[in-house]
Amino acid sequence: MANGVPNGKMQAEEPSPLLAEWQRAERYSSAGAYILTSLAMTSLTKYAASIWRFPGSSILLLVECIATVVALLVQAPKHRPYRPFSAAILRHLPLVTLAKALNMYLSFLAMKRTSLPVYNVLKRLQPVYALLQDWLIRGTTSSGWELGGIAIMCFGSVVTGLGDLDFDLVGYAVALAAAACQSLYLVLARHAQDKVQDLTHLDLLFYTAFYNCIIFLPLSALEFDEVQGFLSREGEVTRLIYFLVPYVILGALLNYTTFWCTAANSPIATAVAGGAKGILSTIIGLIQFGAHLTVFGWLGLVGNTAGGLVYSFAHAFKKRGAKEKGG
Repeated sequence: MANGVPNGKMQAEEPSPLLAEWQRAERYSSAGAYILTSLAMTSLTKYAASIWRFPGSSILLLVECIATVVALLVQAPKHRPYRPFSAAILRHLPLVTLAKALNMYLSFLAMKRTSLPVYNVLKRLQPVYALLQDWLIRGTTSSGWELGGIAIMCFGSVVTGLGDLDFDLVGYAVALAAAACQSLYLVLARHAQDKVQDLTHLDLLFYTAFYNCIIFLPLSALEFDEVQGFLSREGEVTRLIYFLVPYVILGALLNYTTFWCTAANSPIATAVAGGAKGILSTIIGLIQFGAHLTVFGWLGLVGNTAGGLVYSFAHAFKKRGAKEKGG
């Protein structure tokens, strides 16, 4: 049941023209906000992992989650308090939280071992996982063009790996696992909204951040001694303070825009938006951090990007056709 209506029992009434325009604007706005915040957060995380080499990834993630929880609690409406221990929330949200925590943690590790362009190529495979997961969990299917775009992306990723002069098997495996976890938490988040009445993207943001605090707290304790030694170096405490302010703000915004984009569109559409972010991030990553690819590797990167574009257009045309058929 979703929003009090049994699944498959009743079709939603056709929205008014004004509401339809608002929903269209929300879809584009949420996707654009997700792309921009994800782009900024990727660059900042890459700096922390590869340039600054801060050893406390769990501590950074814990601070981000705490800040998100506090901010949402402050502005939570009094007539609708958060209920993290209610039966419905405990039934559907822990798996979303675990998938999100794994994505956050593994992404940080992957950036230590791969260049930003290669990292983006591997994370761009998220629609591959979303395709299977959305079909298994929510029963959705994809068109032939969508499958073709996914096949091109996969082929391009393989070619990129063959032409990567800094190829790191562990880094590739971790990045692929992170992409799978990112896709899984988007699908599970949408599934939770299908099952839990009136569950908004703000609710999802709060509950996942709240539960992630429980996950990252013991992991942060394990990193404490190493971080303490790192911060004993001259100037590192000041650098940490300057880093945390934009990191916490962008982390909270990324969590918000991710769930907003998924709620306004679909998990696969969010994956496509992430692919668009990957193209921009690849360009910025080349300028800021560089990459060591052969001509073969660059061809693979271009092929992977082309596959993402094919998939994006196929997904858009599929949604438009479904709406015209329904109307």
